[in-house]
Amino acid sequence: MMLQRNKFKNELVNTVIGEDSSFKGVLHTQRSLRIEGSFEGEINAQGEVFIGENSKVKANIFGRRVAVSGEVIGNIEASAGLHISKTGKVYGDLTGDQLLIEEGAIYKGRVNMDVITSKNGFEGTASFQTQPASASKT
Repeated sequence: MMLQRNKFKNELVNTVIGEDSSFKGVLHTQRSLRIEGSFEGEINAQGEVFIGENSKVKANIFGRRVAVSGEVIGNIEASAGLHISKTGKVYGDLTGDQLLIEEGAIYKGRVNMDVITSKNGFEGTASFQTQPASASKT
């Protein structure tokens, strides 16, 4: 029996920003992405997005599945699940259909698990759909 170190297979990740690398801008990929260094801008991935333990990301992230072990400052939209590990720190709003936050993780923001507002393809910055809160007096 083989011990699985990570829940994903490295061969599924075709774009990697290494530990000693930094990137600033807009990144679009049809596949999965792993960030171990620093990133600032926007990420739009049709596959999974993995944020490594020592990484610092200042970006809005759109992906099918997002796993955060490092620090993210920005909104995250994950259409097939979001996982924040015990070393993960997320400061921003979350939108998706599944959310797992491990004990020890840091999270500050709002969660919308009702409606996905994902982008169609790669159309640039997306806005999050908000609905006005209805005030009720009883």
